[in-house]
Amino acid sequence: MSNLPSQHPTLSLHLTDLTLTPLITSSSSESHLESLTKLTSSAITSQTTAQRANLGRPQRIMVEYPDSGAVVLQSYLDPRESGGGGDLSEESDSFSKYKYRDEHEHDHDHHVGDDDSSSTRTPDTARPAIDDTVAPALISVVVAATSDDAREARRAAARLERIGREFQREWTAQGLEQDNDGRSSSNAD
Repeated sequence: MSNLPSQHPTLSLHLTDLTLTPLITSSSSESHLESLTKLTSSAITSQTTAQRANLGRPQRIMVEYPDSGAVVLQSYLDPRESGGGGDLSEESDSFSKYKYRDEHEHDHDHHVGDDDSSSTRTPDTARPAIDDTVAPALISVVVAATSDDAREARRAAARLERIGREFQREWTAQGLEQDNDGRSSSNAD
């Protein structure tokens, strides 16, 4: 996992939670980390804006700059929409959707999650207490310096998403174990 950035030395990779805590990053300097954090923050803002415009919850956003400029890929990993992690083969295939800008998939009737997309909320109010066993939502950002690297960026984004989903499955499993341990010890009292 930790060698993912070294597998893609021409790309910038960043995986964080909604509090902007980096879980994986290719950043090698404070200024680079700050830039990736700002891109992640803008990804959260974009997600919130899409929801407020009744467009649903985006799964991915791709930004391409003109004249073979930079390519930015943002992915939203909400464990409630994938059951804490989905089929990995489905996830890697889903990155081909970056090629088709008109295609989108999301649940327009999904109302549960509007509360955790705001970066201004505290961890206590970001999610209802019932979701304590659910892993946090994650945001991944991949930046390619030129559109020539877009294909590699899509592959790296797919790998980063798989790793993020794996983190979420582990968090969920640990949360369930802690919840079960807590219940069994409180029942013994």
